[in-house]
Amino acid sequence: MLNFLTESIAAALKNVNINLVYELRIRANKPIVLNYGGKYTFLGGRGVTDNIGGALAASYADIEKIIYRASEFSVYSVTEQLRRGFIAGAGGERIGLSGEFVYENGSVFTVKDVTSLNIRVPHEVRGCADAIYRACFARGPANALLVSAPGRGKTTILRDLARLISAHHFINILINDERNEICACCKDYSLDTGAFTDIIRYADKRDSLVCAMRAMRPDLIITDEIVSAEEADALASCVRGGIDVIASAHCRDFESLLRSPVFENALREKVFDYYIVLASEGVGKVSGIYDAELRAAAL
Repeated sequence: MLNFLTESIAAALKNVNINLVYELRIRANKPIVLNYGGKYTFLGGRGVTDNIGGALAASYADIEKIIYRASEFSVYSVTEQLRRGFIAGAGGERIGLSGEFVYENGSVFTVKDVTSLNIRVPHEVRGCADAIYRACFARGPANALLVSAPGRGKTTILRDLARLISAHHFINILINDERNEICACCKDYSLDTGAFTDIIRYADKRDSLVCAMRAMRPDLIITDEIVSAEEADALASCVRGGIDVIASAHCRDFESLLRSPVFENALREKVFDYYIVLASEGVGKVSGIYDAELRAAAL
């Protein structure tokens, strides 16, 4: 994992607990920042430091080298990912790009002159979804939406839910892994996401859901980051077709979800049996679970 980093950054990371590194933010000619255990700090030559003066800094050349290595020395091979503003590392890392977006025929063609990278580091945390599983899925599969602000552990929880549901209910699960984050860090898929799990990578939700319903016949679909009303409506179509869904979305809190135009139809149609809200502080902590009627449920 993270084998695309420059030698100086990789050497510095040897002095930290990599299991606590959630994000690595690299900005040209600025200090390198870590999300370390849920809090932001700097990366110095000897590891974590609160002193900005002791932080490592990255150059434009460093950023270009990281992109080149992460694309396995062929930027053209990740053109479709670049159009979406990221590159997926071989270990499941998602490398977000900030720079100049180039458009062609009204759509994003690529990103050039990259000035910042946000490297999200995946972690497998077995048991992190135990409480959610007991509260929502112990009696069987259900439709659920997992919501929180970014970086609170939604993807890690989805991965663990797939493992738990597969182990206890013996149903066919399809994971739509649009950015190769949910499953890529798992070396043994039958162990980490369940023996009954199929995976579609790098497909947008519209294509993967159509493929799933027509060809794979899943009982449950798990997908990350619903960002549009069109995607939410596609999940509602799956539910109406008899397929359970578990999805995640960025919302600051439960009140923000209720005001979100993305989920207006889903809320009205009671698509989800449960709304699972993660706390704004810490990682993976549940602040509340609500039922289809938007009433608080027992944890």
